[in-house]
Amino acid sequence: MPPLNPSADHSAKEVSALLRDARSLLRRADKLFAAATAVEDPATTGLATEARRAVEQLVHHLTRLEQQRQRRARDAVRRGR
Repeated sequence: MPPLNPSADHSAKEVSALLRDARSLLRRADKLFAAATAVEDPATTGLATEARRAVEQLVHHLTRLEQQRQRRARDAVRRGR
């Protein structure tokens, strides 16, 4: 069955790709934070903490978007029955 809205399918793929990239970035930010704490410079540690927190927020936001998309798709299938 073709998607009801082709642009929605394209958007869903973009959100999935962004989420995948953001999770990868979060893993890198964790490594950066660990390395920054070894430097023992408060400014470096603070900036690494801010960067990690921002990436965590991005992952959380994209996860919610992905869940909403999946919920809408499930609901559309149920309505179609």
